[in-house]
Order: sequence, then C-alpha cells, then structure tokens
Amino acid sequence: MPNCRIDHTVVDTIVVDEQTRLPIGRPFLTIAVDICTRMLAGFHLSLDAPSSASVGLCLLHAVYDKTLWLQERGIEQVWPVAGLPSVLHYNNGAEFHSRALKTACREYGVKLVYRPPATPRYGGHIERLIGTMMGAVHVLPGTTFSNPKAREGYASEARARPKAEAKSAVFSTRSA
Repeated sequence: MPNCRIDHTVVDTIVVDEQTRLPIGRPFLTIAVDICTRMLAGFHLSLDAPSSASVGLCLLHAVYDKTLWLQERGIEQVWPVAGLPSVLHYNNGAEFHSRALKTACREYGVKLVYRPPATPRYGGHIERLIGTMMGAVHVLPGTTFSNPKAREGYASEARARPKAEAKSAVFSTRSA
C-alpha cells in the first residue's frame, strides 16, 4: 500500500445503551484509504473522540490482513488491502502530531505528509468516501442525517440502536 490518507468523522447516527435505551452518543469513525485503489484500508469506530490512539488502531487495522476479521463477522467478502504504507497523508489535527505516531512512522520508514491548513481539496479522496459512507448511514434507524433540516421531524433518539447493533449495521451497509 504505497499511499494512504487518514481522517475522522462523527457518524450521522445516535447509539443507545443496550440496557436503558438512553442515548450515549454519536460514534467517531477513523478511516484510512489506499489512494491508488480508492479502497478502504482500515478503520476504527469508537464513542471516544479522535486521538492518537484511534489513529494507531485504524493504522493497525489497515496494516493487517483482514481475512480472519471478516470470517469472525460472517462476512464472505475479500478485503485485499493490507500492508505498511510508504506515505501517510493527514490533516493538521493534533492527534496526527503525536510523538508516538512520528516515532513509529520514522522507525518503519513511513513518510508523513500533512495537508496545508485550510485546504480540504487535498483530502478529496477520503472526504468523498466519508460522504458516501454517511449517505449509507442515513437509511439506518437512529440517523441524525447530515443537517438539522434533513432531520426535521425524525426522532433519532427514539429509533436509535444499541452500540453493538449500530456498529454492525454501519459496516454491513458497506459490504452489501
């Protein structure tokens, strides 16, 4: 995987507690995209805000073979993207400037390239994928849609799913 971009987004859905059914928040999705193939290389989904840990977990998922991961979830698809990227492209979020990330990339020979500030066009590949994924999420129960006007009259909290169901649903829409 020669060239990879990584970014985060808040998922357009609300997750509820399995026991109380009370809303516990909107998850954050960190994704890595192989620029050459435009394929999703890895991801990390969490209720925790983006951090150096979420970046590391996403990169770990991107690097490893996903065959066993897919089998454990009963997904009969091939996910052929794996391996250490030679270049990682980021925006200028604080989580991408951590000493641990810089040290690990230097140790493994991965070049870090930061987007110039205030230039979202440099992240077009990953921004497009995020938009496509959020469009798929908008058909799930508990969606917040992409803006308040689109959400008008829809009771997101009342229709939201428990955490495990929501995580499964987010990725089953991509593998279908």
